[in-house]
Amino acid sequence: MIARTDNELNILQFKELFYKLKNNNYFGRLGKTFCTEKNLYFLDTGTGKIAKVNENVYKVLKCLLENDNFDSLFDLDISDNDLVGALSDIEDAVEKEHILSAPPLKTLTGDPVLMFDKMLANEVRNITLEVTEKCNLRCNYCIYNPSHPNYREFGHRHMTFETAKKAIDFLDKHSSENKEIYIGFYGGEPLLNFELIKKCIDYGNAKIKDKNVIYSMTTNATLITEDIADFLVENKMVLTISLDGPKSIHNENRVYVNGKGSFDDAEKGLKNLIKAYKKVGEHPSFGFNVVTSGPNYEEKYEKIQEFFKKSDWIPDNISVLSTMVDTGPQEMEYVLPQSKEEKYYTNKINEPLLDWSDRKKQKSSKEQLFSQGDINKGLLRIHKRLLLNEPAQKYGMNGCCVPGQRRILVTVDGELYPCEKVGNVPSLGNVDIGFDIPKIKKFYVEDFINEAKKYCKNCWAVNLCSVCYTNCYDEKGIHYSYRHERCIEERIYLESALARYHSILESNPEKLEKLNKIEII
Repeated sequence: MIARTDNELNILQFKELFYKLKNNNYFGRLGKTFCTEKNLYFLDTGTGKIAKVNENVYKVLKCLLENDNFDSLFDLDISDNDLVGALSDIEDAVEKEHILSAPPLKTLTGDPVLMFDKMLANEVRNITLEVTEKCNLRCNYCIYNPSHPNYREFGHRHMTFETAKKAIDFLDKHSSENKEIYIGFYGGEPLLNFELIKKCIDYGNAKIKDKNVIYSMTTNATLITEDIADFLVENKMVLTISLDGPKSIHNENRVYVNGKGSFDDAEKGLKNLIKAYKKVGEHPSFGFNVVTSGPNYEEKYEKIQEFFKKSDWIPDNISVLSTMVDTGPQEMEYVLPQSKEEKYYTNKINEPLLDWSDRKKQKSSKEQLFSQGDINKGLLRIHKRLLLNEPAQKYGMNGCCVPGQRRILVTVDGELYPCEKVGNVPSLGNVDIGFDIPKIKKFYVEDFINEAKKYCKNCWAVNLCSVCYTNCYDEKGIHYSYRHERCIEERIYLESALARYHSILESNPEKLEKLNKIEII
C-alpha cells in the first residue's frame, strides 16, 4: 500500500468540503471571480460579500466555479503546497465569512408573490397612455417595423377620450396609498394626438385632488411648436426626447416616411422647448434617449460626445441615456453560466458604450461623458447590492415588478400591459373590466417562477439581476428561450460593472459617495 503525503491527504479533505458545498448542485452558482488592472476579487452569491484574493486563491476559485469539478484543480499550473495553501484560505473563509454557502434555489419570491393583491388594489403608480399608433417618422430601428419580431406594426388608430378617462379613473381608484402618481403619453408620436393630451391633463387635474400628478411624454420633438412648448412647460411635463446625437448620425436612422432626415425639425422643436423654459425662468426638465447602430460605434460615440459637449444651445446637466439598436427577442439554447459554452457567446457579445467610456476616462478622468448615466446604472447595482453576514435564504424574482403596479401601458383600445417594452404578451386586463387577477397570477407569477427557477438556480448573478419580463414572453405566454441571450448579456454587464466599481474604489473611492444619493428605479 502506497502511503499518501500530507498534501495529498489535505487535498482529499478539501475535496470532501467541495462536494459538501456543491450539495448536488452546480458549483458555479456560488460566486464569481473578477479582476481589475491592480487586483483579483471574488464575489460571493449568497452574502454579496466581495473579497480581494491572492493569485493562488483566485486560480483555484475560478477553476472550481468554471469547471464544476474538483479534479480540474490538478490541471492548474500550481504547486501542491500552493494549492493546499489556497484551499486552506478558502476553507477558513467558508467557516468565518460564510461564503460559498448560498442555499439551493427552490423557488423565487418577492413583491410579485408576497404583495401582489395589496399593490394592485391600492399602489398602482404609473399609467402610460398609448394616445396614438401613428408616427410621423419611420426610424430604421423602430420596434414597430414589420421586420421586428413580437411587436405590433405601425398603426393608424388614436385613443379616444372615453378610453383615456377610463384609464385615468382606473389609476385614481388603484392608487389610494400613493401620494404621487404618473400619467405618461406614448405612441407612435404622441404629439400627433395633442388635443387628447390636453384633455387628459385637464381631466386628471380636475379628477385627482388627493395626489400629486406628474405628467411625462416620450417624443421625437419634431412637432413641438412654440405653443406646444409653452403648454408642456406650463404643465411641468417630464420629457424624454429621442435624439441620436449630431445631424450626421441622427439622420442615419431617424427619418420621415420619404427617407428625409428629421434632425433639423427635432432641433427646431427642442429650441422652442428651451425658449419656453427660459420664459418662466426654469431649468429644462427633459432628458435625451440616444440609440446607436453599428458597426462603427467608437467613431459615433466620439461624435456624440462632441455634440453634447459643444452644442451651446443644449443646457448643461441634461441627462442622457444611450442604448444600442434592439433587434428583438431571439430564440437560443440555454448554456450554463461560467461554462465553456457561455464563453463562446461572451466573446461575441460586447458593451461598446462602456468599453469606449473606460478608454475615454483613462485619457481624461475629468471629462464629463454623455454616457455617465449608463455607467452609474451599473455602479449603483454593485454599490446597493444585497450585503449580508450570512447567506440570504430566499431569492427574488430578478428585476420583475409586480405586473401592473409600477407601470401599465394602456393601448389605444384600452388593453392593459406590463409596460411599453414587453411587446405582444398576455394582457393584464382592460379599462372596462380592470385587472384580470387570475390571468396575471398565472402568466406573470406562477408560470414565470416555474420556468425561471430552472435556470436561475445555476446563476451567480441571481441576487444582482435586473432582467424583468421583457424578452420572456410572446402573446401565448412565457417563452423562456427568448431570455437566455439576455441573461448572458446581463452577466457580462455585471462582471464589467464589478470591475469598474472596484477600479474606482482602488484609485478614487470618494467618487462612489455620490451613488448614495441616487435611487435604483
